[in-house]
Amino acid sequence: MERTKIFCGPPLKDSFSKFLTDEEDLKRAIELYKKYQAENTIELSKMYVGIKELLETLKDKGKSINIVTLKSRETTIKILEFLGINQYFDNIIGMCNEFPNQNKRDMLKYAIQKIDANKAIMIGDRKSDIEAGNYCKIDTIAVLYGMDSFEILSTVNPTFFAKNTNEIYKIIGQEK
Repeated sequence: MERTKIFCGPPLKDSFSKFLTDEEDLKRAIELYKKYQAENTIELSKMYVGIKELLETLKDKGKSINIVTLKSRETTIKILEFLGINQYFDNIIGMCNEFPNQNKRDMLKYAIQKIDANKAIMIGDRKSDIEAGNYCKIDTIAVLYGMDSFEILSTVNPTFFAKNTNEIYKIIGQEK
């Protein structure tokens, strides 16, 4: 596994507990990681091809666009501002005092309460994204241009796969 991907996606507690057994060490490692992430990784964020156009199209068509992430809400907002796409999102549910030890499933369940669940679809590039959507009984789109491979994503049975944003348009029945 690549070094850059090892802590991206799953809850930090799950990832770090593979290496640390002492609860205090675990808490301290998570605090340090979050501090480092907030201070050093925003400028490393890159947007996938076609994402801004997809967000614009969905927003123009009156769709509600929400983020559920295990990053801190504050860091997520800074990343969205850095990328110039923060204006497209209606809700940003990130790790914070409300969800200090939650997992993606619980956070998505909370987020769905804010929207019409019958119209919700989870789009994600991580196994945990698709698992969360399945847990909440909503359709899922596993994108194949992100972090996890087809082999990993196929183990959690997403409703759809998308190789690029053009395929997302087709799946959700929207035109560019």
